Amino acid sequence: MANSSQTLVRGRLLIDGTGAPPVERGAVLLKGEQILDVGKAEEIAPRFEGEVVDCEDQVLIPGLIDCHNHLSMDPTLDDYLHRMDDSEAALTLRACAGMAADLRAGVTTARCLGDRNLLDIECRRAVESGRVEGPRLLVAGRGIRASHGHGFVGYPFDGLDAIRDAVRGNLRAGADLIKFYVTGTLKGPRGIPSYYSQQEIGLVVEEARRVGVRTAVHCIGGIGLDWCLEGGVDSIEHGYFATERQIGLLAASDSWLVMTPSPFLTEARIRTLPPNLIAHHLHQRDEAAERMSAALKGNVKIAVGTDGMHTGLAQE
Repeated sequence: MANSSQTLVRGRLLIDGTGAPPVERGAVLLKGEQILDVGKAEEIAPRFEGEVVDCEDQVLIPGLIDCHNHLSMDPTLDDYLHRMDDSEAALTLRACAGMAADLRAGVTTARCLGDRNLLDIECRRAVESGRVEGPRLLVAGRGIRASHGHGFVGYPFDGLDAIRDAVRGNLRAGADLIKFYVTGTLKGPRGIPSYYSQQEIGLVVEEARRVGVRTAVHCIGGIGLDWCLEGGVDSIEHGYFATERQIGLLAASDSWLVMTPSPFLTEARIRTLPPNLIAHHLHQRDEAAERMSAALKGNVKIAVGTDGMHTGLAQE
């Protein structure tokens, strides 16, 4: 007889995430947080006794993974990038609301690429202890950026010694990965500058890799993307303006491209940017869309993230 602590979840259709065809009248057999079996409900039910959850016409799918999130970011707020300077209490409340909303939208794991004051590390601990509701979290701690560079969620660190201290500080605090910023998000009048040198980029990778930790870089293209690929950064975040040559290098490398389409392709999100950035995003939107399409066709290893667009992973 099956254990009564087991639960059978039934739906109209089941997609198991392996690439196999969808299963009509599918079901998932659970014991606590462990999945014991998936398949047709009629095949699992005869050997089961316990609670049945009937999802009727809904589709059962594996938990979704948001590969690029910021817990306390809320793009529905006007001037939302500058709202990352709000009080720590306000950021924490937004993070808790965002985590709960993401979980209800099917996100069971989120990769968080920087929040203020190590807030993401504390949120991970709170989720793990059951004090707050949210997805499993992989967190980066403080984003690392140059003082003259981009990074609304980052902190400025210049020079090899300061960057090394920043990486080690995040690791000491409990970061799961290291996030740093090399370029901005838009092309400028002089193209796409790199705010960190090739040596500085290599140092971040070296410091993280030596202790078995991966690296993620905010980089849209330009010489900085070349240096990040040469240095072995594990994931390129955004990559909006990667050239055909760079797409080929990405495809041949071990690096992943984490796409975040909504900052350029979601009209409502563009309208809540700081006013001085709206026209530039609209002007560069078509080119960014074309380059993302080229990456999709270029055999690049691709993951997807919302960049803080909570509940919006399906739309990405």
